[in-house]
Amino acid sequence: MGATKIGRRRAMSLLKKLVLIAAIGLSLLAGAVQAQELTKHQRAEQRRFAYNNSLFVLYHEVGHLLFHKLELPVLGREEDAADNVATWTLLRQGTPKADQALKDAARGWILSGIAYNSGGTEGDYAAAHSLDKQRAYQIVCLMIGMDATAFRPVANEYRLDSDRQKSCQLDYDMIDRSLDGLLANRGVGKKHRGTEVVVTYHNVSGQLKVAADAFKASGVFDQVAEELRTRYRLSETVRFNAKRCGEANAFYDPDTVEVIFCYELMQDYMDLYSNNLEQTAMPAPGGKQKNN
Repeated sequence: MGATKIGRRRAMSLLKKLVLIAAIGLSLLAGAVQAQELTKHQRAEQRRFAYNNSLFVLYHEVGHLLFHKLELPVLGREEDAADNVATWTLLRQGTPKADQALKDAARGWILSGIAYNSGGTEGDYAAAHSLDKQRAYQIVCLMIGMDATAFRPVANEYRLDSDRQKSCQLDYDMIDRSLDGLLANRGVGKKHRGTEVVVTYHNVSGQLKVAADAFKASGVFDQVAEELRTRYRLSETVRFNAKRCGEANAFYDPDTVEVIFCYELMQDYMDLYSNNLEQTAMPAPGGKQKNN
């Protein structure tokens, strides 16, 4: 199994990648200028939005790690299953902070779908990832499926019709039963040590340092690493590396048993927030929203 980019970005053509890489420098500069224009409250909201989207992505990558190292069966697309692991993990935490992380992640996918024109080319429909908007709706569906009362306002905000809200309970029950069954006996016990996880934050300079410092200060990397140490027992050491990659991404490398988070992705989340302060990001009635 070779290393694959399995983070939040859908598969892109070489031309798109080159354009994205070329735009990163301009994006970082624009983001730094725009950050100065945010109020103190908006800066706090921007960081929270970026932290929570980063947290969702990290749980997604841990999903890929568990599929690989525990040799778990995956029925359907692995990328969809990894998203379900991330959503399920946060829902099982049952805290206001975890619930907010899911709300921010869903909004992040909506904004990402618009910014990157997800579904704008035929290749998007053949890609390993679902379209960004579909990923947002899946998060919301599992939320309403887990607790219809608590999350109904979220489902209504996304204009999820009543029939789909009801069927989402079946979706959640199936995923909950499946993941609980697969992971029930993979935990740490009295006779078993947890997973050894080594976390490294690589130094960067320039405009990207602001995003890198914000990512480290958030604690999400260490949080997910600690959960992996205490909840699962894997035979190999897992490495968590945060660094400059040249693209906004996060991925699990099965060859090195390594979760990589790119500081550019943290910057991308911060820019998504600041560029969409006035945008509701919700689809129009009937569930249709034009990507542009």
